[in-house]
Amino acid sequence: MQRAKARAFVHSQVDSWLVGWLAVAVWLGALALPALGLHVSGSLFGPVYWVGAAISAAHFGLSYHLAYGRGDAGIRERPFLLGLAPALLLAALTVLVGLSLAGGERSVGQAITASITTVYLLTTWHYIKQAYGVTRIAASYTGIKLSLGEARVLRYALYPLWAVGACQVLVSGANYNFGGYVVGYGLVPQGVFSALQASAFIGAIPVAAVFVRVTRRTDAIPPGVVIAPYVAAFLWLGAAPNPVLTVLFLAPFHALQYLAIGHRAEIAMAGSRGEGHGPIWWLNIFAGATCGGFLISRWLPDLLDTRIAAGGPMLFTAAFFVFLNIHHYLVDAAIWRSGGEIVSAMARSGSASPEAASAGSSQLPVPAAAL
Repeated sequence: MQRAKARAFVHSQVDSWLVGWLAVAVWLGALALPALGLHVSGSLFGPVYWVGAAISAAHFGLSYHLAYGRGDAGIRERPFLLGLAPALLLAALTVLVGLSLAGGERSVGQAITASITTVYLLTTWHYIKQAYGVTRIAASYTGIKLSLGEARVLRYALYPLWAVGACQVLVSGANYNFGGYVVGYGLVPQGVFSALQASAFIGAIPVAAVFVRVTRRTDAIPPGVVIAPYVAAFLWLGAAPNPVLTVLFLAPFHALQYLAIGHRAEIAMAGSRGEGHGPIWWLNIFAGATCGGFLISRWLPDLLDTRIAAGGPMLFTAAFFVFLNIHHYLVDAAIWRSGGEIVSAMARSGSASPEAASAGSSQLPVPAAAL
């Protein structure tokens, strides 16, 4: 059975690398280097860190462009997620910052610690929902039809990975710090954490079974763009090489995956409005997203910490970190829903068959971070 040719997220030759194979290759390299008696030079960490920071900043900026690029139209469609909830979050953090500057560092510090911990509890949830959504969209684009049971396996088999990620800041003996604030609570025994890690890999078995069934049904192995997000998720979330490399690479790989799917979303939205969307058009969006992301995630909080809150914990860095991440999760919960304008436009622009195009968003479930 030959599948219909489908449109790519960015390009058919690089899509699978953007959404997972590059992450897998780096994971394998990190695993092989110590066995070969080699190590990564410290001089490489600076450039790798800043490249990763730029990619992460771009994915923040792109998500805001997708959500608010139409002015207040998006807010009218999702008033709570795109309007009220971010406003309430901003107000709460503004109060905390004000109280801290007024001398209430101890009590406010506990609230900020709880806020940062909440972000980390939600981060892996955000990652797994995106991996699931990218695979579902890639399957639709390549003409792979999944049964309801297969879709549920692909969705729920990732949940143990979220539990592992969340428990990393809850396990007994964990000692994390962000900008001078303690992160996490020692609530979960180490034995429970180890059991969760084992269950995460057990979850890979039914996922592999789904891909085997698809292979038998279509007489072809699912393309890398369908499989790669899951392989990368199980390796980096379930068996990260070490904490330093996880901090260095995990967020940028997630952001790279987001940029690939976001590129297709931007093209689909522009096409649905009859707008031009050539390489220069995309370069302008990407550059703007990167600069905007850097401004609000790095430069501005650093400036405020240096000029206003110097000499203690990085108050503004922590506050911006909490707001940007939770706001980003709210944005994704709003824009990546079945039936929404973005997903419907992607279905029309990238369907592998006329039947899928006529079905519209029913072929494309929520691709990203929230349900």
